[in-house]
Amino acid sequence: MDGFGALNVCGRFVVAKTVGEILTIFEADEIVGEVPGISYNIAPTQPIAIVVDRSFEKEADGSPIGELHREIHSARWGLVPRWAKAIEGAPLINGRIESILEKPSFKDSVIRRRCVIPASGYYEWQVLPDGTKQPFYIHAGDEGMFALAGLYEWWKNPVDGQWLLSATTLTKDTAPELAHIHDRNPVLLTPDTFEAWIDPHIEGDLDLLKAAAAGSDEVMQEVLFQAVGQDVGKVRVNNEDLIKAI
Repeated sequence: MDGFGALNVCGRFVVAKTVGEILTIFEADEIVGEVPGISYNIAPTQPIAIVVDRSFEKEADGSPIGELHREIHSARWGLVPRWAKAIEGAPLINGRIESILEKPSFKDSVIRRRCVIPASGYYEWQVLPDGTKQPFYIHAGDEGMFALAGLYEWWKNPVDGQWLLSATTLTKDTAPELAHIHDRNPVLLTPDTFEAWIDPHIEGDLDLLKAAAAGSDEVMQEVLFQAVGQDVGKVRVNNEDLIKAI
């Protein structure tokens, strides 16, 4: 396989809806800038759509106050910590929700910079007894969308002063329904955990993380999955045939 992330948990995902449809589904107020649309093979470091709730009023310590405005932005998939001196090394496309508060790269974002990543589904690779890997498409059905729990961060390039918005998805121990495919899965938000997760007035803590993880298991009881072809492992291939069952 060429390209990035084929063997990482949720190393590829699908958005089969237009940006306008995402705005409606996630009840956003505004699309900010140019946001990527339909893609059947989103890979690490590519631009992705993220949903954030923002407040334009701040306390002296930077904590948000007042009314929230829901926006859709484009972000690099692979979080770049605010303190990083350069974009280097493997992209931080996933963070383990069980240990996220202990990780310097992520813990600041957990507190106030949480986002939702819209996805129609994602790919996972099952290791077969003979060592070969079979890709599966795990999805929300033709009309549904997942709300993946994510984190975002702004990074200022020290060379040219340009700002970069980047994001990562969170993962957890897999739900029983998918244990035969992979040992981890993305954290999928319920309607209730969605609102708490995206609200910057709520400080991210262990209780919030536990609630998101527990809700994810509820969502996983309803997911659909099917074996798909090997072309998903090729970044250059991006068409609807990738999600068709074999």
